[in-house]
Amino acid sequence: MDIDEIRSGLEDRFPQWLERIRLLRFQSSTRVLTADNDGRTIFYNEQHMARYNKDERLFYMAQQLLHIQLAHHARGKGREYFLWKRASDSVVNSMLRSEGFQLPHDVILIRDSHKHSAEELYQFLLAQGPAFEAGEDDPLQELPEWAQISDSQKAGSESAQQSRLVEDPGLAAAVAGLAEMLEPSYQLDFDWFPGSTIRDGMLRYDFRAYPVAQAEILLDTSASVDAALLRYFVRGVKALLREDAVIRVGCFDTRFYGFRDVFSEEDIDALEFHGSGGTDFTVAINAFTGDAENQIIFTDGYAEMPEQSCNAVWVVYGNMVIHPK
Repeated sequence: MDIDEIRSGLEDRFPQWLERIRLLRFQSSTRVLTADNDGRTIFYNEQHMARYNKDERLFYMAQQLLHIQLAHHARGKGREYFLWKRASDSVVNSMLRSEGFQLPHDVILIRDSHKHSAEELYQFLLAQGPAFEAGEDDPLQELPEWAQISDSQKAGSESAQQSRLVEDPGLAAAVAGLAEMLEPSYQLDFDWFPGSTIRDGMLRYDFRAYPVAQAEILLDTSASVDAALLRYFVRGVKALLREDAVIRVGCFDTRFYGFRDVFSEEDIDALEFHGSGGTDFTVAINAFTGDAENQIIFTDGYAEMPEQSCNAVWVVYGNMVIHPK
């Protein structure tokens, strides 16, 4: 399979995700029957892909791109793998059909899947009975290494029952739209730092590089917003930037609770969200350090807009209309 041709085809169909597509990694694997991903890398079966025509191969790669953009790999943690794959595949396939893709004859498409989130379809499938076996209808020969689950994580277990639903209130489109608004940023900057030596009674300073956050994200935690929704948004923004990009994430209500640097998926999983009081957007915009080229506020919008202007992108979930300066 010509990966350069695939990448070019994806860039033509999804120009808003140009940088993300250029960072995609592709890897041939006999462990998948068609294609799959681990949240970062797209795995494909070279021999099986040869059975499809050019448009069908592009469809399967676009399918995996949308899975990555929608963070389906992370959202499916703790769920029964094959049921989750069936549900999330159906959601993505309906989205691709609406984008004008012709669906291959063997893809999964649950009726009315365009009206539901992957979590809702998963719960529907879970209620239908025993989990589907690998190799029966699902495009996998065996459970891949990145999807290994313990007995405690299988369908019907306590941990699966306690998993929280994440509705997608247009976040995928909102995050995709951010791609055109984000400014490029240098990975390193230089400044003077106190050194470790003293010369002639004076502390010697060193001029050295330090990593610069490409984006600072402030999360409005004044309402009872689902922590999984906040992680979903942070993960989506991180995916738009360079793979090695540093982002800085902080929470606010009527107070600002400090920034934390995020380098990896593990950092996003470890984020702690503080707040639940009122909302003060003046506190929020004063929290930005000015170091990052991109400043983003994720909020429900329910508070008075600050008097001073702020060079930030406001992403509002819900129905509130805001008019910041």
